[in-house]
Amino acid sequence: MGLFGAGDPPCPAGSICSGQARTFVGKKTSPGAAGTTNVTDPGTGIYHASTTKLNTDGSSTTEVYIIKDDKWQKAATTTDGGKTYTFDDDVAGAGFQNELKNPEGALHKNVDAGVNKAADDASVPQTDKAKLLDSNKNKAENDNSESDTKPAVAPAEEGGGGGQTEESTEGTRTSFPNLRYPINVADSKQDIIKFDMHEYVPSEVGKSGSGDGVSFGFERGDLGPSIGSVVLPIPRGISDQNKADWGSNSMTALDIAKAEIARSAIFDGLATGAEKVTQYMDAVKRNSGATVSAVGNSLAAAAAGVDGQALLSRTTGQVLNPNMELLFKGPSLRPFSFKFQLSPRDSKEASTVIKILRFFKQGSAPIRSKSNLFLKSPHVFRIKYVRMGANGELHRGLNTFKTCALQGVGVNYTPTGNYATYSDGVMVSYDLTLSFSEITPIFNDDYGDSDNDQFIGF
Repeated sequence: MGLFGAGDPPCPAGSICSGQARTFVGKKTSPGAAGTTNVTDPGTGIYHASTTKLNTDGSSTTEVYIIKDDKWQKAATTTDGGKTYTFDDDVAGAGFQNELKNPEGALHKNVDAGVNKAADDASVPQTDKAKLLDSNKNKAENDNSESDTKPAVAPAEEGGGGGQTEESTEGTRTSFPNLRYPINVADSKQDIIKFDMHEYVPSEVGKSGSGDGVSFGFERGDLGPSIGSVVLPIPRGISDQNKADWGSNSMTALDIAKAEIARSAIFDGLATGAEKVTQYMDAVKRNSGATVSAVGNSLAAAAAGVDGQALLSRTTGQVLNPNMELLFKGPSLRPFSFKFQLSPRDSKEASTVIKILRFFKQGSAPIRSKSNLFLKSPHVFRIKYVRMGANGELHRGLNTFKTCALQGVGVNYTPTGNYATYSDGVMVSYDLTLSFSEITPIFNDDYGDSDNDQFIGF
């Protein structure tokens, strides 16, 4: 199923909508060495989304939807902030119900995190946010700009790769604030670009394919909830470029013959391979003397370990037809670069700008393991363009992104050409340049198998 194969998750007017996420249900683990955990069964990945509405009596109603039969269907409802749920038994399976009922379940935590994140994105006051979830009732005085959500499980477990990951060194940051610049950008209703930071999750290996087939290679693990975000105005000069790696390739008739002989010997036995040799030699003999001479020179060159085409050209003034063709070599990873000018207008905005610079600098830095023996991958980012309408929706006129690595953070502290600060030492302006690259290539099936006139897609 493509990214938009089931359409957008439901989002009724006046609701706080979480957007799409995926959580694995029914995962099984076993103890590993040195206190680590191995995933023996990654479980079933369930795509889910939630809509939450604050009722006039002060309560809230949250509905959880899942993708089933290639469409979004309501699976569960709570009117007490997630303490209890009612389920549609025709949609919600037993594994889904058990994990959503359990406050310590990955699904329960990820749904809660999605509601919290949607409330932050919609700038819901903390006093109202506390009414949305039972787990928020004692957090009404918290700073709404600080993210208190973390992945439901450790990245090594969520990835399901079966590997062992050492804990990070003390002081490693895994919780960042949710920041906006300008600080009143939500009031302006201008379209924005949003950067969500996530802890890196390794790939999974050797998952079973559909039907009787087996899927070889690696599959990306699912990211947990965002650990912090930055919202900025959409910059100038945005673009993307989708590429595939194609290159010229040559294969002479002699190369083709050698490959066919080897193929016959491997798949049909040595006797068949020897028979192929005889067939090719007979075919050569049936041609003119020039052909026999050319093939003989090429074979002599191969035996001597020299360039057969060069010897043939020197002795006959001709070369074997290279049968040159442009062939597909592999996919390419898309790079993206964004440049922002951050010019704080007051002390509060200056503090926000400093935090934004630190957010990207620290988020792109490698992570040391506790023993200092390993270096772990930096945090990764999900990027999206958002139209700031009533609910904030994915921008249909611009491209979407896969998970990205932040490969470079550049800061020009004197973009005006002169050193100038405010009285507190903050620079009057900063130029921030961010260089990203998607972690995985774009494939045909990422778009789905039908046209979607609502989105350009990748």
